Amino acid sequence: MQRRTITTTPQQVSLEQAFEVFYPAVFRYFRFRGADADTANDLASSTFERALKNIASFDPRKAQIQTWLFTIAHNLGINHWKAEKLTAPLDDDLPNPDDPPLEQALIFNQDKEQILQALQSLDHRARETLALKFGGLLTNRQIADLNNLTESNVGVILYRSLLKLRILLANAQPEAHHDQ
Repeated sequence: MQRRTITTTPQQVSLEQAFEVFYPAVFRYFRFRGADADTANDLASSTFERALKNIASFDPRKAQIQTWLFTIAHNLGINHWKAEKLTAPLDDDLPNPDDPPLEQALIFNQDKEQILQALQSLDHRARETLALKFGGLLTNRQIADLNNLTESNVGVILYRSLLKLRILLANAQPEAHHDQ
């Protein structure tokens, strides 16, 4: 099996290395966008399959490989959710016996569900920006380039989105404790 490499100035980075480094971030990006674990895995895999097919179109003078991969992931996500017309909540299987006690797992899942509900209340651009920042671990500059925004605009979107999330989660906390 021959390895394909991408020439990126003086150094060479193989797509295999990019996969090792960026696959977890692409997977998290899709999870932040609302995909369940299986769908996020499928979409992340499809991102790298598409990258392999289009490796000849990658130009390191135009973008870093991370930005190029997230552009592919972004486009795959748009096509997926257009086709599915849904954003599925994160539903994980029951914890295995080696995981923390069931009570801790339930609290964690409840907190995760509240976070997902709060994320779903944000507008599309805010969710996308948060997913790229915290799921994809992109810089503000990379997010700006991907979405045709200024870097300061990305910062404002992140600040306002996080502020709104904090308020939504703070308001949800009394309800969660009241239900118990």
